[in-house]
Amino acid sequence: MITFQLISASGIKFDGQAYEVLVPTRDGTIALFEDHMPLVSAGAPGLVSIRKKAEDSDSSMESFAVGGGIIQIDGKTARFISDDITTSDDASEQEAEAAMERAQELLKRAGSQIEINEAKRLMAHSSAKLHVAKIKKRRH
Repeated sequence: MITFQLISASGIKFDGQAYEVLVPTRDGTIALFEDHMPLVSAGAPGLVSIRKKAEDSDSSMESFAVGGGIIQIDGKTARFISDDITTSDDASEQEAEAAMERAQELLKRAGSQIEINEAKRLMAHSSAKLHVAKIKKRRH
């Protein structure tokens, strides 16, 4: 088991033991397990998913939408620190869909590489929020 902490400016969103944690990075999603090599990396917008026990199914993983951040791992403890974390309790499918539409519109109107990159970041984060909202809907 690895101790995992998901931390935002508003407080700790998750602090506990996990068998596996999936975190988004700029190069794709990585899986964190106990004894992972030490690492400090930039996190990307997307989903952080936590499998608490080895036998837990993918559908029972706890997921959070993050707007990017910093990942720190020392082998026994992993932390993902982000300014923007959405829990399933906070997620609204309508708001996430509206944000996705705004991001798509920004991408269409983007006139520079910086604007394109920002629109893509917003799309990834909105997509993650939509995913978390749909998970919440399936569980209720």
